[in-house]
Amino acid sequence: MNSKTTALVFAFASMLAPTVSQATIYRVNSVPAFATTCSTCYQTLVGAIAQAIDGDTIHLEPADANYGDATIGVRLVIIGAGYKLGVSPNNDSLQANTQSSKVNMITLNPGSEGTWLMGLHFANSNGGITLNTTSEIQIKRNFFDGEGIVFASGSTVADVTVAENYFAGAGFTNSSNTQTISNLTIRNNIMSGQISIGDAGDVVSNTVVTNNTFNYNGNHVLINAEIAYNVFNVGGVTGTNLTVHDNISAGALPAGSNNDVVTMGNVFNLLVGTDDSKWNIVDSSPYDEDEVEARGAFSGISPYKLSGIPAIPTIYTLQSTLNTSPGGTVNVTLSTRSNN
Repeated sequence: MNSKTTALVFAFASMLAPTVSQATIYRVNSVPAFATTCSTCYQTLVGAIAQAIDGDTIHLEPADANYGDATIGVRLVIIGAGYKLGVSPNNDSLQANTQSSKVNMITLNPGSEGTWLMGLHFANSNGGITLNTTSEIQIKRNFFDGEGIVFASGSTVADVTVAENYFAGAGFTNSSNTQTISNLTIRNNIMSGQISIGDAGDVVSNTVVTNNTFNYNGNHVLINAEIAYNVFNVGGVTGTNLTVHDNISAGALPAGSNNDVVTMGNVFNLLVGTDDSKWNIVDSSPYDEDEVEARGAFSGISPYKLSGIPAIPTIYTLQSTLNTSPGGTVNVTLSTRSNN
């Protein structure tokens, strides 16, 4: 799919997306011809961020290029196109353009309080998010290939929700010096990396880890946390002051209530489906999302969304006239859907 299609997809989404009064919507496209079509169009993410103020939105359009590193010091909403789009093992018919919105490391500094990051592909081994003394952050429906989420050295981080993401690389780590982390919610993620929060000297409180599907072959390390309604396909959890209940796992978990050790072959059929859909629990299991004992990323009041499609309208099919004479007619046929 070419960049013209990309621009059309996001221009349409921008028109329909809810906006804050007087807030600006910026478009970022790495192709120069499509980064100069409007006064709020940019070729780089860094360039758009430099112009943005509190409450603005940036649509990061999918491309072959990686938009690189960025630092945020104001309250923004940054929306990408989702990930793992296209033919199997990816998810077909979700976006007309099957490219993702790739970035490396995004650092959220003081001033970024209230920022939302959605539908992004954090690519490469150093791709991820660094939280550096900020709060009220929403990290939803992203794909983490590499480093994952890092708590910066000496930082104070509060009221962060990490939800409905796909972690193929690392999970959560903290740097060597002391951090203060409070009110962290980790929910409805599919995660092959480790959660490691709680080194000596760290102050961690009110962490909730719920409705996730874990595939890390080792122990997650947590302190002062509630861990509930998760699936541990492999591995487990360790730490201090943990409340562990209503999980299922292949091996024993720390003492708690209603934690069942089950045969995972009766929970998943990992030979069927796409990279993320295969983690949806089979219908015959009592832990399926439609059952009273529902567990894992596809359960709960806000389940995992395939390919991290953001909650804005999308164009999932697009056809147009290939050639026309000057002054001629271009016929465009498109199909759209809303997303929750």
